[in-house]
Amino acid sequence: MHTPTPAQLLQVWERGGDPSAAARGLLLLGCSCDEYSAETQAALPLGRRDALLLELRERLFGAAIDAVATCPQCAATVEATFRCDDLRLPDAEAAATTLEHAAHGIRVQFRLPDSRDLLALENCGDAGAARALLLERCVLAAQRGSESREPRGLPHELQAEIAQAMAQADPQADLQLAFRCPDCGHAWQPLFDIARFLWQELHAWALHMLREVDTLAQAYHWAEADILALSQRRRQAYLELCTP
Repeated sequence: MHTPTPAQLLQVWERGGDPSAAARGLLLLGCSCDEYSAETQAALPLGRRDALLLELRERLFGAAIDAVATCPQCAATVEATFRCDDLRLPDAEAAATTLEHAAHGIRVQFRLPDSRDLLALENCGDAGAARALLLERCVLAAQRGSESREPRGLPHELQAEIAQAMAQADPQADLQLAFRCPDCGHAWQPLFDIARFLWQELHAWALHMLREVDTLAQAYHWAEADILALSQRRRQAYLELCTP
């Protein structure tokens, strides 16, 4: 992985104006992970994708993360600070992509969900349809003896067990934070989506950077590419010189 330049990050931000969080996650990987082809990035288990996005986040904005949530009990604003290392699980890279589960007389072979699946689920009308489509996409084979079974026809208990096995095999993809409201004492565990969180940070950074470019361009009549090529320290020094 390499750290994208400010110009590259602005290009990614511009391209991600409309796409979903899954598509934006792939855009972020595409500008930083030269070791993987675009096809390989899309096929990475979500836990491995999230581990890479955590590494990118640390490169871009540092190790400390400031998060804000709303208490579902009393609607108070709750703030928390943690580090990227607090969110990293040691076996994220070693997660097997193909697994088996046998129960109810049926042996099922399945793979872990990836970004391609998230993109496919975007057009589902409800959660039930999304779960059924994900099962259909991820189940590679289901056998009761010599008889093949269709994923949608599997017993509901078995479908739930497969979903649980997926989560256990790829825990990095299902990170939950531990929050406690200081006002009412309510405790809850919101899901932490690094792809969505990092894009929000990138959006704020891009707007701030464009304001800096605008200020320096008006003051010195420099081109955007020349301003973006400056180091952060030199850019800040010029901003202080031209700001009354």
